[in-house]
Amino acid sequence: MKKNIFKVFKVLIIASTLFLALFILTIAIITTNMNYQMPQIINVELYDSNNYKYLSYSNGKKQSYVKLDNISSYLKKAFIAVEDKRFYQHHGIDIIRMGGALLKNLKNNKITEGASTITQQYVRNLYLTQEKTWKRKINEILIALNIEKKYSKDEILEGYLNSIYFDHGIYGVEDASIYYFNKHASELSLIEAVTIASIPKGPTIYSPIKNPINNEERRNLILKEMLSDEVISLEEYNVARASSISCVGNNPNDDVINAPYFQDLVLDALKKMPKINNESYAGIKVYTTLDTKFYNAINESIKKRTPNSDIEVAVYAIDPKTGYVLAVVGGKDYEKSAYNRATSSIRQPGSSIKPFLYLTALENGFTVATTFASEPTTFYYDNIAYAPTNFQSIYAGFDVSMAYALATSDNIYAVKTHLFLGCDKMVNTLKRFGIKGDIPSIPSLALGVKEVSVKELTEAYAILANLGERVEPTMITKITTMDDEVLYEATPKKSRIADSSDVYLLNEAMTSVFDNNMTYNIRPTGVSIKSLLSTKYAAKSGSTDTDNWMVGYNPDIVVSVWTGYDNNDPIISTNDAKFGKYIWADTVEAYYKITNKPKTWYDTPDDVIGIEINPTTGFYASFNEYAKTMYFKKSNLPWFINIEKE
Repeated sequence: MKKNIFKVFKVLIIASTLFLALFILTIAIITTNMNYQMPQIINVELYDSNNYKYLSYSNGKKQSYVKLDNISSYLKKAFIAVEDKRFYQHHGIDIIRMGGALLKNLKNNKITEGASTITQQYVRNLYLTQEKTWKRKINEILIALNIEKKYSKDEILEGYLNSIYFDHGIYGVEDASIYYFNKHASELSLIEAVTIASIPKGPTIYSPIKNPINNEERRNLILKEMLSDEVISLEEYNVARASSISCVGNNPNDDVINAPYFQDLVLDALKKMPKINNESYAGIKVYTTLDTKFYNAINESIKKRTPNSDIEVAVYAIDPKTGYVLAVVGGKDYEKSAYNRATSSIRQPGSSIKPFLYLTALENGFTVATTFASEPTTFYYDNIAYAPTNFQSIYAGFDVSMAYALATSDNIYAVKTHLFLGCDKMVNTLKRFGIKGDIPSIPSLALGVKEVSVKELTEAYAILANLGERVEPTMITKITTMDDEVLYEATPKKSRIADSSDVYLLNEAMTSVFDNNMTYNIRPTGVSIKSLLSTKYAAKSGSTDTDNWMVGYNPDIVVSVWTGYDNNDPIISTNDAKFGKYIWADTVEAYYKITNKPKTWYDTPDDVIGIEINPTTGFYASFNEYAKTMYFKKSNLPWFINIEKE
C-alpha cells in the first residue's frame, strides 16, 4: 500500500515538475517573442521670444520629463517602499507578493488585490487599460517580463516616475514637484517626497490639496515603511512626522497661461520636420516667436471686453518685417474648446477684403482721389441683376473719393471699382497675396464673399504692412539640442508682391478709417476706437450678418481680430458687434507698452507727393471744407493737379 502511495506521489511530483517546466518554457517563449518597447522619450521644450520656457512636452503629453539622476533620492525610496519593495530583486513580477494576492483573489472570486510591481504598473500605464480582469492581469505580467529582459531597472523606474498621474492634470514627478511645492524633483525634502508618493494610489482621493487628511494618513504610512526598510533614519522619520506642508498649486504647463493655441501650432510644425523629429528623442529646445507678455495682454483684453457674452474671438498678430508670428489666440477658452478659430475656421471677411481691391485699382491707374457716385445702384452682370446696399442704406448722394469709400466702407464704390476693372483683376491680386482655394470672379467678391481664415487674411495684410514685400511667416526661429547645439535656424524667404509706392498710397488712405473729420452722414468705421490709439495705423473693418473683423497695422505690427459664433448665428447685439474693434485697439497699443519700441510710420517714397485736398470729394477743398494731405504718384496725378504749381 505504502509502495503504491509512494509511486503515485512520485508520479505527481514528476508531472508537476514537468508541468511547471513546460509552463516556464511557454512563458519564456511567449515573452521572448514579444516585441514591446519602452517609448523613446520625446523631450521638447518651447521658449518664447524672450527665452522664457513656456512648455515642456514629453511622451505625447504637455509635461516635463526628468532623468532618474535628477529625482530626489527620498522620492525614489518612497515609491519603492510603498509600491514595490523588491523592485531591484525581481524580474518584473514579485512571486511572493503575487502568491498572497492570488489567494485573496481566489477566496473573493474577484480581483481585489493587485500586487503589481512598478514594472507592471508602468506596463499598464503604457499599453493596457485599468479594468480589473484576469485577461488584463495575465497580459500585464507577460509584458512586464518582456520589458525586464530588455531594459535596466533604472530605465524602468525612470519611465515609471515620469508617467504617473498626480491629479490636477499633472503627469510625472517633475511637474508634480513644481505643481505642489514649486520645486524641481531633485530638490524635494523627505516630507515633500512622501506627500507626492502618496498621491498615485488614488490621485483625487490622496491629493494634498483636495484631501489633505487622506494624504497625511498615507504619507505617515509611507514614512513607517521607509523606516522599517531602513532607508531613512529614526531622526529623519521624526522630523518628517513633525513637519507640515504648504502646497502651491501652480501647473508649469497650464494651458490657461501658456498660449495653448500657439503651442499646438508649433508642435504640429515640428511633426512636419522629420530630421528634427528624430533628434527630439534626445531632447530639443525650440525657440519660438511668441511674445508671452503680449499674449497675456490679448487675453486680458478679451476677458475685459467680452465678460458676459457667448461670442467667440480669434486673434492673430505678426511682425511684418520679420514674418514672426507674435501671438495666436484661437478662442476664449482652450479648456472648453481646443479648436483654433484663428487657423482652422474660414469665414467671410466682408469689407476687410477691400484693401486688395483698392490696391488693384491703384495698380491700374486709379488714385485715392478717383470718384464714383455713392447712391443706390443696380448692377447687371451676365444678365443677372445685383443690387448691393451700404450699411443701413446710407449713401453720400454725390461723387466720393476712394479715400472716403475706404473710410466709410462704401459698398457701391467698391462694386463699381471691381466691375470697372474687371472681376478677374481682384481674383489675381488675392491669389498673389496668398489667398487660397477657389476665388469666384463675381461682383460680390468685392464685398468679401470669399471665405478666409484669420491667419490667411493677416498674412496677406502683412505684405501691405511691409510695403509689398512678403516675408515668409514663421513661428520657430531656432531649434537646438539640450546642450545648445543648433539643429535648425529659420531664414524666412522674401519676395516682392506689389510695388512699394502703390502700397504706400493705400496705407496712407487706410488711416482715414480713424478720421472723424471725414464724417458726412456716416462716421468712418474706426472712429469709435480712435481715442484708444496713440500712434498712426492703417486699418479696415469688415462685417457680415455672422462675422465681425478688424484688421490693422503699421510698420511694426499687424493684428487681426475676428468675432462671431461657432454655429454661425447672426450677430444681433450691438455690444457683440463692436467687441472686435476694442480688442484690436487694446492689442496694438499693448504691443508698444510691452516692447517699448518707438512708434514708426512709413517714409514717403521719392516718386510720391502729398497734396492737400478734400479727402471726401477727392478735389481741392472749398472755403470751410475739411482738407488733408493725400498722396499720389508723381506719374499719376489727378487731372486738376499741376505739380509745378504745387
